[in-house]
Amino acid sequence: MFGVVQSFRNRSILSVVSSTNKSDSQSEQSSSRKPRSRVQPQSPLKKKHNVAKFPIPTSERTFLRTVPPKKKTAVPKVSKQEIPKFQSHRSKRSRIEEIARLKNIAEQQPKSSARPQKRAEKAQAISQSLPTKKSPVTSRQNSRSSSLLLYATRMFILGVGIAVIAGTVLSILKPGSSYNPISQAADSEVETDREWKSPSIVPLAVQQTREIAALKTELDTVIAKYPKLTPGVFLIDVDTGAYVDINGDTTVAAASTIKLPILVAFFQAVDRGRIKLDDMLTMEESHVAEGSGDMQFRKPGRKYTALQTARKMIAISDNTATNMLVEALGGADVLNQLFQSWGLKNTVINDRLPDLSGTNTTSPKDLIDLISQVNQGGLVSLKSRDRLFGIMERTQNNSLLPRGVGKGSVVAHKTGNLKSVLADVGMIDLLNGKRYLLAVLVKRPDNDQDAVDLIRGVSKKTYQYLKSSE
Repeated sequence: MFGVVQSFRNRSILSVVSSTNKSDSQSEQSSSRKPRSRVQPQSPLKKKHNVAKFPIPTSERTFLRTVPPKKKTAVPKVSKQEIPKFQSHRSKRSRIEEIARLKNIAEQQPKSSARPQKRAEKAQAISQSLPTKKSPVTSRQNSRSSSLLLYATRMFILGVGIAVIAGTVLSILKPGSSYNPISQAADSEVETDREWKSPSIVPLAVQQTREIAALKTELDTVIAKYPKLTPGVFLIDVDTGAYVDINGDTTVAAASTIKLPILVAFFQAVDRGRIKLDDMLTMEESHVAEGSGDMQFRKPGRKYTALQTARKMIAISDNTATNMLVEALGGADVLNQLFQSWGLKNTVINDRLPDLSGTNTTSPKDLIDLISQVNQGGLVSLKSRDRLFGIMERTQNNSLLPRGVGKGSVVAHKTGNLKSVLADVGMIDLLNGKRYLLAVLVKRPDNDQDAVDLIRGVSKKTYQYLKSSE
């Protein structure tokens, strides 16, 4: 057996090598069939080193035509970078951008390619189901601009917040700043104190229920023994509101009893922060006054605390201490306005102490109304009330009201003594728990000492009546 080998100019197909016995038998079988006008090439076998083996029919052993290579359909190569890949949810590209990208790739590929066409159809179907959007580039630019705008807005708000907080902190740390709310409130409070408007603790009305007729009759008997004297008496039982009024509204020279409303004004100023108990007050030459007290014998320029000055004004009825406190509280005019706001109709400061002519005035009812308001928790705080009554208990002159009560009774009072008037006003606590307020102011001619007996007699009758009553 032999084979014919023919070389061709086309190097892609080599000469056919002589076939084996098996190939001869196959050629004989093919010759027995009807000859065909056209040779049907079989499916190409596996290529190996550019050599293709075909079975050669017997009729064509002597001559073999060159078989033109099969034309392949040109498929455009797609770079790896352009092949659509699955992008996870973590990708920075949005879903709409990916669909647009797939659609562009599908349109560039030929329609004969089945797989790209399916991708294009899928992308087109998805894109039709979604609302129309702008191009990916425009969308990306708009997204970036929106993000920048949002970021700038947030930073601006954050900066404003930090500036406000910093300004508030700085204003608190600098009390002198005009933007400090604390200093503004303090300044407003100072202005209020300077004007001495109505106090924060309002006056309380004195509760009067009925007049004690039996006690009044007994007191009239005592008063009748002293026809040269003109007393004014006002009594009120704190527990029941029962009272006795004998010339209670009559205006009388106050003498040193004027120091009692000054003491209340002092503690009200302490409560409002206008004066502190440990503030140092300097005794000036203009403060020095004759009469009662020992401060007049000290050299001007000596300093006392505000509390020491108030104690001396009441305990030893020091006139110099009184003048110091009147000035510290704003003067007589300011105090007179304050007394009027408390409902004291007849209490007025007209002259500095000692006021030997008796121009400073008050009335028994005014003084009892004042003590009653303080006792009920009005005008001053409870802490200041306790201090106030504690100072009144230290009054050294106990020759008037205290002499009419029994042992064990507590008397917080203030006396007054001029040639034209003798007075004592206070709060008395009995051992049986009874508390009452009593003021006795007696007009007298030229230092008449019968006024002492009259005040003691009124105090004694009152004590005996209220002690025996339920």
